[in-house]
Amino acid sequence: MSNEYQFLDNSYLKLDSSSTDFNELKAKIPLILDAGVVVFVCLKGEGKIVVDMQTISIRRGSIVILLPYSVIQLADISDDTRITLIATGMGFLDKLALSQPVENYVEKIREMPCLQLNENQLEQAKKIYLFVEELYKEATGPLKQEIRSSLLTLLALEIVTLFAENKESGNPRLSRQDQVFRNFTISLAKNVSQHRTVEFYANEACLTPKYFSTVIKKRSGKLPMDWITERTIVLIKFLLHNSDKSIQEISNDLNFPNQSFFTRYFKNHTGFTPSAFRLNV
Repeated sequence: MSNEYQFLDNSYLKLDSSSTDFNELKAKIPLILDAGVVVFVCLKGEGKIVVDMQTISIRRGSIVILLPYSVIQLADISDDTRITLIATGMGFLDKLALSQPVENYVEKIREMPCLQLNENQLEQAKKIYLFVEELYKEATGPLKQEIRSSLLTLLALEIVTLFAENKESGNPRLSRQDQVFRNFTISLAKNVSQHRTVEFYANEACLTPKYFSTVIKKRSGKLPMDWITERTIVLIKFLLHNSDKSIQEISNDLNFPNQSFFTRYFKNHTGFTPSAFRLNV
């Protein structure tokens, strides 16, 4: 069963309680979210996914929240893996009757995108989800929009509560270095299409480029430029595979000085020209 609720300006919603085959997504990997949120629950199987270059293990009962601008890659997924999902734009979430801005909630779970539910929690979550989905589908009359908004507010609060309760049970405070690295990955996801210098991200952290590089290297094992390059290549591959734009248009969109520089950059890091990569994926 699936349904879509459309608004303008990235206010979409998709509910899908069907048992989605994860293998169907493999051809689309890596995925890059727009300014939206995806929540999925693993119903069967196991594996590992990489979210913003951090590996997350999933199995039956794993609930994962993928935040705006995330890059998602499949590391190792069993063939029998099945999920159920919610995909929504931030514009839609802003319309829900939450007591705080949406950003306050997503920041609370950014450090912990995956939560493991026990069987009782999983069954309860499934009941709530199916209840909301069914009433959402059947809503009619002059208060249709208000009914749907209330139902989805209930669903959003149930999900946030699961993560909030788990965090309060003993999730340690981030160190200053962890905060710097986390903020770097968030900013990188949002800005790498236009900004690819260490100085830009160091300035955001109010640190010198040298000290910023030291912190990121110590925290992650890689220098900031390594992260910037890796994220840029993932983004280029995504655009080459999933858009009909010309090489020149992609080069312009990603703020490269010209197509020749863009082609050399991509080939130096992948061994393929953009055109050759597009033909072979």
